[in-house]
Amino acid sequence: MDEIQIKTIEWTTPEYKKKERTNDWFWAIGLVTIVACVLAVWFHNYVFAIFLLLSGASLVMLSITTPQHITYTIETKGLSMGREKYPWKKVKGFNIKEKEGEEYSKLIIELDKYFLPIYRIPIPHELIPELKENLLKVTPRIEIDESKSMMFMEKLGF
Repeated sequence: MDEIQIKTIEWTTPEYKKKERTNDWFWAIGLVTIVACVLAVWFHNYVFAIFLLLSGASLVMLSITTPQHITYTIETKGLSMGREKYPWKKVKGFNIKEKEGEEYSKLIIELDKYFLPIYRIPIPHELIPELKENLLKVTPRIEIDESKSMMFMEKLGF
């Protein structure tokens, strides 16, 4: 069986959009975390209090780190996202959500995985036609929407 040959497309984008946080945001996270911990201790749920403290600290730490740049590659062998590589037989399908006024559109890929099967990849607008043409040769275009929880978190500013 002949392998379908596609043109290699490679681009690099930040792993997520960095949002500037004000001091008030940090104070609000700290206050909510402390109040929730005090309530958990009040109800004698010490493990949950520790979990809340770790969650609040993790949220603050993640918000002050700068995003890494990830290189994405679409080639004959499959899809590469940084160090992760997926052959085309693992990809169920794709969809592209074009966002006007945004820096990047979104390539949504559904993989043959049970845990976290949908990936959302930022793509530059100028790569969309070439990307569509190449992806249609190796995987179908299907109706995949972003998860509601992810859209909700974006609206909250995470």
